[in-house]
Amino acid sequence: MSNILITGAARGIGNRLAERAIARGDRVFAVVRKRADESRFVASPNLHVIVMDVSDSASVERGFAEVDGLLNGAPLNAVVNSAAISIAGAIELAPVAEYEQTFNTNTLGSLRVLKAAIPRLRGHDGRVVLVTSLWGRASGAMLGAYCASKHAIESLADTARRETAGMNMHVILVEPGVVKTDMLTGQVPDAEALLAKMNAVERTNYGNLYRRYTDVVGKGGNTAISADQCAAAIERAMFAPKPRTRYRIGTDSKIVCFLAWLLPDRWMDGLMGLALNNKPLPRKA
Repeated sequence: MSNILITGAARGIGNRLAERAIARGDRVFAVVRKRADESRFVASPNLHVIVMDVSDSASVERGFAEVDGLLNGAPLNAVVNSAAISIAGAIELAPVAEYEQTFNTNTLGSLRVLKAAIPRLRGHDGRVVLVTSLWGRASGAMLGAYCASKHAIESLADTARRETAGMNMHVILVEPGVVKTDMLTGQVPDAEALLAKMNAVERTNYGNLYRRYTDVVGKGGNTAISADQCAAAIERAMFAPKPRTRYRIGTDSKIVCFLAWLLPDRWMDGLMGLALNNKPLPRKA
């Protein structure tokens, strides 16, 4: 039996990870942001729901202290940080506050969890798994805040892995492609609402991009992997005798990450433009 802490456990990938771990007989510390999210779980003697907001340093400290008390001296074997938010929008139109919110949850949230996890995992082959995305290795239109926040997590993980070398622990990145979760499905109505609020100039410049983005995201759910498939791949990273530093989950992640590494910037720009079928605006006379 392993002792596993999972953030973002109220929904999506984190929720499936928690459910699978409980069924396997592991002791799970399922981290949720609101007490009301406890209702998402079936009661189990192996389950402890921890209310902790990764965007708040004091909350993270209290949450890990609560886990320490429940463990009562037993080791914490793995920490999986899957808590994240994604707000779609073009850079020119998106408020800076949305970037601040995204970075505070995704990037600084990962940092807070990482800082708390390291002293609790080292010395006994513990694993901290940071869930990023294919957008942690590439960048796509309409996802500026999300992509930038995930790129930063990749850098934090590389740094932490090198700083903790020789401490008998592992810092692991998992980079899923598109996964069928409410984070994905929520993108379409959100982008449509933003489109409806545009003024005439904004609609001329970005209306086509927003419409095609909602179309691509809507169709993306047909080929996305399930949260269960993603959770199964993360488990391989958690329990591998000699885990890799990175796990790319899904065919789209493997292809896009490889192309982002291989191709010149302009070629990658063209491919991303084809994906959105985003024709350039006519030149001014």
